[in-house]
Amino acid sequence: MRFAMLAVVILGMAIGFLMPVQPPAPVAAAPATTAVLRQRPPEPPQETVIERQDGHFVATAEVNGQPVRFLVDTGADTVALTQEDAQRAGIAFDPALFTVIGQGAAGEVRGQRVTIDQLSLDGKRAQRVGAVVLEGSSLSLLGHSYLRELRSVSIEGDTMRLR
Repeated sequence: MRFAMLAVVILGMAIGFLMPVQPPAPVAAAPATTAVLRQRPPEPPQETVIERQDGHFVATAEVNGQPVRFLVDTGADTVALTQEDAQRAGIAFDPALFTVIGQGAAGEVRGQRVTIDQLSLDGKRAQRVGAVVLEGSSLSLLGHSYLRELRSVSIEGDTMRLR
């Protein structure tokens, strides 16, 4: 089990180093309206405190409204999803289009680049998050394509804080 987790962390780091950073897509301006919508202001994001479990930080976030269990990987440049998690979240991908996207401890890493419409953890929302769907992965990784949207990520001892 520890070897598998170590391999996943190394895989995430390899993907992070090899993937180019994608700039966020431009957002079109909303058309002007004459009516004022009265909506309750959104709840402010909560600080997320994660305790280390078996040497790793694990969190559940929502991907397009669906819960996904992630290994929080500060060494990965991007979010990486298992095929099962991507399907559950309604992310379109085609295994026939998987290509080599990185190098891991066990060799070539294959997958497909995708965009997550919305990723949220305790109210900390990000839209149009760059990600990859990995072939044969059993763990989804929460990497910097999401983490850099946060105010801060800190680790002190066995505690990680996401703000």
